[in-house]
Amino acid sequence: MGHGQAFEFQQQLGASQVAERIHGLSQQLKAELAKMAHITLYTPMEQTLSAGIVCFDVEGMRPQEVVQELQKRNIIASTTPYSPSYARLTPGIYNTAEEMEQTLRSIHELG
Repeated sequence: MGHGQAFEFQQQLGASQVAERIHGLSQQLKAELAKMAHITLYTPMEQTLSAGIVCFDVEGMRPQEVVQELQKRNIIASTTPYSPSYARLTPGIYNTAEEMEQTLRSIHELG
């Protein structure tokens, strides 16, 4: 039931607005993660080379540990399904800049 409403919402906004929003949130994450000394960012900063997935490592932690720690803080993350595996975040149209800031604070605290 919720999928239909989400689909309608995205259609109302239009594909370009959805893409722009997701790129903006991803850029916010990438820019701040790149400043953190304990983070290795794998997703390119260049907007034309990346979309809505942000992959990174936290020094001294396995990707699954990062995901588990973020889940304790009600932040949804996952690991990449290939080797080597990385922690990843995927902001969506429904996320806010404030949620990205909360996520960044949480990641900063992992260091």
